[in-house]
Amino acid sequence: MEDDMRQMTAEELGALCTNLQKACTKQLRNEEASLFGTLAAYYDKQRTIEKAQDLKTLLAAINTDLSNGFAEASNAAEESNDRGTKRALVWGEKASKLLKALMIRYEKQGSALLENTNIWVCEICGFVYVGDIPPSVCPICKVPSFKIHPIQKEAV
Repeated sequence: MEDDMRQMTAEELGALCTNLQKACTKQLRNEEASLFGTLAAYYDKQRTIEKAQDLKTLLAAINTDLSNGFAEASNAAEESNDRGTKRALVWGEKASKLLKALMIRYEKQGSALLENTNIWVCEICGFVYVGDIPPSVCPICKVPSFKIHPIQKEAV
């Protein structure tokens, strides 16, 4: 187990604290949620901005996750009988497959795919939607549309 230990990046710590903040909010633990929010903001300021990746590099990373990453994580979740992780992995795999398909469409159509429309992402499962308004319910994790947020086009 010691070989599996490594120092987490600021991005990973920020994501972890954000998830813990959301969990505390759902449990009505407002003080803890606020503290995790403060930590998430701190780590967000510490993160490094990576240089832009090309589409082929991003698709390769998604393919690696789809062919190996999800299977390895699912096996670990199964061994520990962690139902919550297994559910999140199913959502993540579905969202990754849809993202891969969207990226392949973008590779063919270029920026015309995104012209005169919006891009939305589900904060729960990562589902990405291209269209004027988000679906009323996320097709992956079934949360209502207020959990699906617009992405600024400058970031795309």
